[in-house]
Order: sequence, then structure tokens, then C-alpha cells
Amino acid sequence: MPHLVTPPRRVRFPTRLTLAVTLVVAGTLAGIGGVIVSVAAAHAAPRIDDVRLSDEELALGAARAERAGAIDQDARLEVLRDDFALFFVARSVGATDVTRPDDILDIRDDVNMQRSSTATAGGVLYGPVTYEAASFYGKALSDIRQAALSRLESGAAGVSVGDAEVRSRFDADPAQWADAATSYRLTRITVPTAVDGGPDPAVVAALGTAGAAGVLDACPREAVTLTPDERAAATLGPEATAAVVAAPDGAFLGPFPERGTWVAYRLDGRSVDAEEAFTHYATRIRTVLFNERLDALIAEARSAQTVVGP
Repeated sequence: MPHLVTPPRRVRFPTRLTLAVTLVVAGTLAGIGGVIVSVAAAHAAPRIDDVRLSDEELALGAARAERAGAIDQDARLEVLRDDFALFFVARSVGATDVTRPDDILDIRDDVNMQRSSTATAGGVLYGPVTYEAASFYGKALSDIRQAALSRLESGAAGVSVGDAEVRSRFDADPAQWADAATSYRLTRITVPTAVDGGPDPAVVAALGTAGAAGVLDACPREAVTLTPDERAAATLGPEATAAVVAAPDGAFLGPFPERGTWVAYRLDGRSVDAEEAFTHYATRIRTVLFNERLDALIAEARSAQTVVGP
């Protein structure tokens, strides 16, 4: 599916944020009030703010609500409220000109027409000749959100995430971010090979039991350390690496094939380089925080909507 940053019609993603745009977010969202819900006549089409929802838009909302496990009319309207709030924030930070789902459906019609013409002319196409509405719309939502996030990260609407906040989020739960900076202290144990070429059945039977240490005492062994770089490169092999990461300290693991023989591992302990972990994950943590900022702006925009509908 083509990325909506450069759509064929009606939607564009400006690259420059004006002062007026900044004031829209800083001023308009700051004075947001509660949701106004009106009871309309049963035959009236639902509205979000000044937009009367089309049948196609309601069908999109119903399909997405159903995928989420809800099928009533209120659910489809709630889904569309989320989308309208995203569009509002994205427009406010210069990320899109989309105002409603029908705008995206218009783009999809243009794209499908172009692809059909290309296919008819014998041109090369990647993906389907025509895009189904729901999948195209879902991809467009993702693109618009990512464009809005990029604008916030570039300073749109005065939104920022400072280094101190990134560090504070890391320090609040360092274990969550330790994965890429954890080293594992191991004992590699060479397991005897059986006549059939497999590992010694007695050793296999003992591994994972209380008697494993005694059975393995006579096997050659050496101390090794699995560093973050070696883990990323799977130097022990994918299966052994995954087993080490998931095991508790003191566990015996294996046997695993290694360089024409069989080895088992004892996990003697692990250590975390906190500063390395912070360096590795700081950018990801900052992105998490910007996503939270975006979610907050979307929630504010949603709470300000005037909703009318059955």
C-alpha cells in the first residue's frame, strides 16, 4: 500500500509548522471542555462535530468495532471518535489534511484506479490490483499517527521530552530495559557422545533433575560469558541462547549440538550494565514518552467533540 505522505489527491503532509498551527494546539486543546452529547431523532445520521457521517464511514467504524469484539451502534461511533480525534491532532501539528474517513476512502479510490490502469497496460504491480477499504484505511491511520508523532518529536506544538524525563522513566523500572545489556555467566559442559551419535542418554535423563550436577561432574567443562553482543549474534546457537535467557540462575540446560559434539550449560548468574542499558534504550524510551504525549493530545481532542447520533 502506498504511504499517505504523498497521496494522489486531497491529502498532503506539510513539512513546515507555522506559528498559527502551534497556537491551535497550544490554545485550542488547553481550553477543552467536556463532551456534549445530544439526542437526535432516530432517523438522523450520527455526527461528530459538524461532520454528518456517511454510510461508508459508519461501515468502516462497524467493521473495526467488530474486529475489536463489539458490534453495537455505539461501538462503531466510539471507534470513529478516536479516528476524528487523531485527524484533529495530526492536522494541528501539520501532519495531514485529512478531516474524515471519507477523505482516505477518496484516496483509496484514486489509488485503485491508477493501479487498475497500470495492470491493464501490463505494468508491474506489487501487492493487489485493488486495495480493500478497511485494510487501506487501517494503514492510512497508522501512517497519519506516525506522521503526527514525527511532528511532535521535531518540536511541533511545543511538545518536548527532556533528558531528565527519559532518565527518570528508565530509573523507575530499569529491569524493563535491561535486556540488551545483560551478560550471562555460564559453565559449558561437554557431554559424552553415544554410539548412535547423539548425546549420552544418562546425561540427557539427568539434566533438569536434582542429580544433574553429580552426573555431569566427570564431564569436561569451562567457564564462559555470554555478552550482549554475543547474544545478539547467537554465538551459542539460537536454541541455546533462547534457553539461557529464559532460565533461572543455577539451571542446567541442553544438551545442544555444537561444533560436532554435544554441550550442556549451567547458568551461574547474570549481571546488568545499567549505563549500557540506558544508552541502548534512551531513544526508545524517548519515543515511548512522545507516544504518551500524542495519546494525551488525542484524548483531549476526543473529549472536546460534540457528538450527535442514534
